[in-house]
Amino acid sequence: MEVQRLLIEDVVLVDLPDQDAPVEAKVVRDIERTPTSVIVTLRAAGQDDFVREWPLGDLVTVIRGP
Repeated sequence: MEVQRLLIEDVVLVDLPDQDAPVEAKVVRDIERTPTSVIVTLRAAGQDDFVREWPLGDLVTVIRGP
């Protein structure tokens, strides 16, 4: 799915520096959309919340939606 279609509570696969494989992370706050990017706050099990920014048009793997 294109990142601009993400919604709060979507669960996506993301790469984290300290993990060998992609992990599931849930969109937990309002999504900020700029003319060139989408900025989301994510929560993964055992991790602090973190922010990820993707350029418009990037694709993410959505495991499940709200």
